[in-house]
Amino acid sequence: MTLLNKLATYKKLGVINLLSVAVYRFAIKIGYFHNKQPIQNRNTSEHFFSPVATTSFKRHENKIKTAQLKAFGWLKISTNKIPNWLKAVDSEVVVDDNQQHWSKLNDFSLNVGDVKTVWELSRFDWLLVFSLKYLNTGNRQYLLKLNAWLKDWCENNPINEGVNWKCGQEASIRVLHLTASAFLLEQDKALTTSLAQLIYDHLLRIEPTIYYAMAQDNNHGTSEASALYIGCLFLELQAEFKDNAKIKKWKNKGKYWLENRVEKLIAEDGCFSQNSVNYHRLMLDTLSLTEFFRRHFNQKEFGLKFYQKTTKASKWLYLMTDTSSGKTPILGANDGAKLLPVSPCDYSDYRASVQWAFSLFCGYCPFTENGDHHQLSTLFPASNKNERIEGEVHPSMLKTGFQLLANKTARCYLRTPNINFRPSACDALHLDLWLGKQNVFISSGSYSYNCEAKLQQYFPSVEAHNTVQFDQSQQMPKLSRFLYSNWINAVVDKRTSKTLSARYHNVYQHNHNRLINLSDDSLTVIDTLSGFKKQAVLRWHLLAEHWQLEENKLIAENISIVITADVKIEKIALVEGYQSRYYLLKDVTQVLEITLACPGQITTSVNWLL
Repeated sequence: MTLLNKLATYKKLGVINLLSVAVYRFAIKIGYFHNKQPIQNRNTSEHFFSPVATTSFKRHENKIKTAQLKAFGWLKISTNKIPNWLKAVDSEVVVDDNQQHWSKLNDFSLNVGDVKTVWELSRFDWLLVFSLKYLNTGNRQYLLKLNAWLKDWCENNPINEGVNWKCGQEASIRVLHLTASAFLLEQDKALTTSLAQLIYDHLLRIEPTIYYAMAQDNNHGTSEASALYIGCLFLELQAEFKDNAKIKKWKNKGKYWLENRVEKLIAEDGCFSQNSVNYHRLMLDTLSLTEFFRRHFNQKEFGLKFYQKTTKASKWLYLMTDTSSGKTPILGANDGAKLLPVSPCDYSDYRASVQWAFSLFCGYCPFTENGDHHQLSTLFPASNKNERIEGEVHPSMLKTGFQLLANKTARCYLRTPNINFRPSACDALHLDLWLGKQNVFISSGSYSYNCEAKLQQYFPSVEAHNTVQFDQSQQMPKLSRFLYSNWINAVVDKRTSKTLSARYHNVYQHNHNRLINLSDDSLTVIDTLSGFKKQAVLRWHLLAEHWQLEENKLIAENISIVITADVKIEKIALVEGYQSRYYLLKDVTQVLEITLACPGQITTSVNWLL
């Protein structure tokens, strides 16, 4: 890779962002944060949350269900005893040498492998689980357990010490869960001294590095700005903090960065900068909680652009969501994050987030108000609703990072990357096909950000997506673990209610043009390929069915796929691939591979009976 290519990539990241990262790394190197944020032991009582008035139980009677505590949405966690906060949730491995300042640690050189396996329980999802069980039963054992777990966490994670203070976003998620629990337990207007101090200690950690979060142009910025803003809304009502000059300053800073991030990172069609369905949900839930507390504390509204963009972001996620199952394509990075796990719905059911966001930003609920998916909106209701914002939610709304063709039986999502924000995978012109709630051409997911090399390379690769690989290379060169150079800018040439055409030309001179035609009972995909030297391989990752391949025809129950080309097809084969619908969990899948040795056109014809 040439120096010019690297410089061009760094320029796309933004000069201010690069300077912010450089300053942050320099500050780490000279020990600035070690001095500014010293390790401290805080004396804490057993009393973070107080008993709830009996009226609370009547208010929620027969309305709420409790959820099972799960890591990454699938791994059940026992609540019988206090966990080891430094142990990975999926193994017996414990962080070594944790008794040092957070700034001295490297996320990717710890002995636990993927640091997220340690961070997961320190996101405090269990706070919400215990809070709901307490509200649902009135049993004070759940309140005692909640307070005991918090006390133990504080004792084993001194302020600014070790891995659980390493990331500003992780600290922010704790703040959001602490404040949400305080609301559920009706203590939002009068925090205990211990809880107020714990929130304040977290804000002291978040604020000095927030510029680094903003330089990422991702959900770190929205999470940390939200935590500053919401945390200060709570603290400014407490006698011991109301005259603290930092509180007003941080509150204004949080508000400023929230509006800034929404305007910059959410496109005009509602697509978030990370081009990830799950990160979009995390971002939207964060903004929904922020708006909820803004109204709850009768604060001044955000700017008009904030509401215009959040409304579009809500509709974007609705268009990604199957209305009957709540499932979505797992497009983009998927690390298992889910804010406010207060519903018994599965992690893969996005309806709760869509329902809540619509109630806050659109003035109505798109789904029925009965069912588990409505519990989030019940617990954090949209008081003082806006007037209903009219306007059809139509597939044609998606027009930046993804395109959507849809009819009464099928949905086709096409990935059309642009150069506005950095890509996370070689997924240009990836196609997801859904027949109702059945995902036929599937996405592969992320699996893990730090695992064995083979899997680390596979999930973001072109091989893991429903697109074309040229000459056994990736679509873009890689600069580092999470950074590609020579970003692809896909061009959409044609779009109607039934037809979509898009193309790209990459740095290797590979050309891919994809034409899609959709009807009620069939899909035709025409891939025109050129610019390669030896071979082009088209891959279709398939849903778990009993597939039978006969020459150029692939058959499963009610579905048939026929492959033709205007040149000789060198090979058609069913091979194995992987899919990870949940972080750290993977399944073997079947992949149809079609290989050409010379430029040409491949036609994939899919027919179904439903």
